[in-house]
Amino acid sequence: MNKGKYTADLVNKGFWFTEFRKTIELVNEGKTYAEIKTLQKAENVYLAPSEDTGRRMASTITKRIDHLPEEVVGQYFSFDLETQRIINLLATLKVNQLFFEFMYEVYREDRIIGKKELENSSLRIFFKNKAAQNEKVASFTDATIKRLSGAYKTYLREAGLLEEATDTYIPPVIDVRLEDLLKTLEWEPYYKAIMGVA
Repeated sequence: MNKGKYTADLVNKGFWFTEFRKTIELVNEGKTYAEIKTLQKAENVYLAPSEDTGRRMASTITKRIDHLPEEVVGQYFSFDLETQRIINLLATLKVNQLFFEFMYEVYREDRIIGKKELENSSLRIFFKNKAAQNEKVASFTDATIKRLSGAYKTYLREAGLLEEATDTYIPPVIDVRLEDLLKTLEWEPYYKAIMGVA
C-alpha cells in the first residue's frame, strides 16, 4: 500500500484520460518516460494550453503509469473504455495516499452500507478526521478543502463512478482480467476501494 505523504495536489491535476491513453500508447511503442517528456515539450502531443501545463501533465501521467503493473500497461488497449478509465483512477490512487484513503474510507464504506450518493457532509467529515490525525491536512485552508472535495468528485465522475448531476454512485464494471490482476496482496486494497467491497 502507498505510504506517501498527504498532499492537496489533485486540485492542480486533472484526470487527463485522453493524455493518459496517449502516454500508454507511446510507452507501448517503446518510448521511455524521458522521451515522452521531451516529445511533449517539442511537439505538445497533449495539446496542452501552455508549456508549464504540458510539463506537469507529462510528469504526473508518467508517474501514474510507472506505478501500474506491466501487464496492465501492456494489455491496456485490449480493455474497454470503462475499464481504461478505472485503470487511470487506480494509477492516481496509487500515487496519492489521501485520495486513496478517501476512496477506501468513504466511497467504499458508502457502497458497502448501501448509500446511494456521495454527500458533501461525508467529504467534510473525512477531511475533519484527517485534520485531527495529521498536521499537513490540518494546515489545509477551507478553500483548499473545498477545491479538493470538488476534485475528488470530478475524478469519480470522469472515472464513471459518480453521476454528474446527482452525485449518485454508479457501480463499476471492469474487465475480469483486470479483476484477476488486482486480487493480489499489493493491489487488493485498491481493488476493494474501487469496487466498494469488504
